[in-house]
Formats: sequence, C-alpha cells, structure tokens
Amino acid sequence: MRFTALRANFTNFDQIARSRRKGGLSTGLTGFGASRKPRTTPRLCYNFPMRIRHLEQLKDVAHFKDQTIPCIVREMLAAPSNDLVAMHGHEFSELVVVVAGSLNHIHAGRTVRLRKGDFFAIHPGERHGYAELARGTVVLNILYHHDKPPSAIAATPFPLMDALFPRDLGAVRADVLGRIPRTDLADVRSLAKAIRHENRAERPLRDAVCASLFSTLLLLLARAAAPSLPSASPIQKELDFIARNIGEKITVKDLCAVSERAERTLFREFQKATGRTPCDYILALRAAKAEALLKRGGMTRKKAAALTGFCNASHLSRTLRAQGRG
Repeated sequence: MRFTALRANFTNFDQIARSRRKGGLSTGLTGFGASRKPRTTPRLCYNFPMRIRHLEQLKDVAHFKDQTIPCIVREMLAAPSNDLVAMHGHEFSELVVVVAGSLNHIHAGRTVRLRKGDFFAIHPGERHGYAELARGTVVLNILYHHDKPPSAIAATPFPLMDALFPRDLGAVRADVLGRIPRTDLADVRSLAKAIRHENRAERPLRDAVCASLFSTLLLLLARAAAPSLPSASPIQKELDFIARNIGEKITVKDLCAVSERAERTLFREFQKATGRTPCDYILALRAAKAEALLKRGGMTRKKAAALTGFCNASHLSRTLRAQGRG
C-alpha cells in the first residue's frame, strides 16, 4: 500500500510538471493533488534568444557576440496567459524602460509597481524578476556594459553617470530613476528601434551610429530624471572652462577661480552633477578628444597628446588602454 501510494504521488507530480511546461498551471501547488486553475497573469513573449523564465544568469557571450557594439536592444511584450518572469541576473548591465502598460518589478526583497515611462538600470551581481504584467505591457531592455560609457556621455555633465555607469557596483540599487514624459517616450522608442536596425544591418560606421543613438537616448532619460543645468550656474562655468582649455594644464584652483566656489564645495557639487571628480572628468574628456582626433586619421599620437593636454604619447596610450578605448 505504501509503495502504491508513493508511486501514485510521483506519477501525479510528473503530470503536474508536464502540465506546467505546456502552460497548464500558473499558480503554486498546495499539494500533489492540486487541481488546475485558470491563469490570471499574461504570457510573456520575450525576444531574447532563449526563454528567460528558465534562466538564472544571462550570459554576455550569448548577446554581445561582437564586443564592439555599444548596446543591444530587446523588446519584451506581454500577451495573454503567462507565468512570472523568474528571478535572474546578467553578466552585463540592462537599462529597462516601460513604454506601455504596467508590471511589478521584484528586486532585493522589494516589489515595486512600474508604470508607463518608468525606467531603471540593473547591473551584474544583481537579481530581479517581474510579476503581474498587465495586458499590452511593452518593456524595452537595452543591454550595455557599465564600464564603457559612450564618449559623448563621458565628456558631458551627465546626471545619471553613477546610476548607469557606476564604478562601484555594490553601491548602486535598481531604483526607478525617473518617469519619461509622453512627448519623449515616443522618441526613446524610435531611437531604440533605430539601434536595433543598425545592429542588424551591419553597415559601415555601425558602431559609431549606434553609440550616437544610444547617447541621445541616454540624454532624454537624463532630462526626465533631473532638470537641465542653468547656463550661468557655477558648474556650467567650470565645464565651459574645461572644454575651452582642454589642451592646457587645468588645476582645481583654476576651476575655483572661474566659479568662485571653495574647493570643498567645488568637489562636492562637481561630483554630484557629473558623477566624477574634476580630475577624472578632465582626464576622460582629454581621452575622448584624443580618440576622436586619432580616428580622423592623419595625426600621430604625439600630436594628439599635445593638443589634448597629455604629457606625451605614452601617457595618452596608457590612459586610452585604462579607459578601454584602445
């Protein structure tokens, strides 16, 4: 009798497992004899090359087969009758934008209801999932590497630098960064569509075009997350001075004199606005300018170093390698 009952239980469990794979059950089991219940959550159509609910870790090599691509865009669509999107992690960073509908985002033991226009970033080492996707929900997933910001973003006062391109992953949380207004949301989706088209077409200058589109998309998100800087603000004066004198020696005292701020205040406010210290910002801008000069052709590293404020060609080469620019 005991053997017969045990065998019956295992048989029933196998039937339950098969029915779950076929989409028969959507809720947890209360026992081996649990009856079928109608689904109340939508089915997820996810255009990643694999079904995400069966994964715990999304691999970098599965998506970034060409490491020169600045970002990859996926679109997640909710259709009737589906399971949850299980908790999972990534070996890359992911910028998530809800362009239609709503859903629950599960992360670090918290559940937050996301609505149209909300966006956040998730980085390597973090795990998250989704639940209760409303019918018609559309989510953009922009995959990128947090240690490789586009040069146009690295060279500007970007308010979301710490959130999207952090140096210390442990200090970042996947909180909602802002809500994109309807007027900009259509542009964000169009830019994402253009990035997908460029990545598939593999035409000349593909990576440069994708980087430019990605930068524009990021700036639209930054505008939604924080107000633009006043033209006459102290930080703007400092940034203008740096841009005008990028080929010269620039000291913190020079910046203090331009903005009329104390050194401690300058460091605090500069890092708050740009996500970098003044020295790191200047070095990144020098590297971006030098890289642009070298890509044009017809210029030696020695000349590019002199025009962008580096001590010599060796210093320029070390900096470019350290920043992953080549």
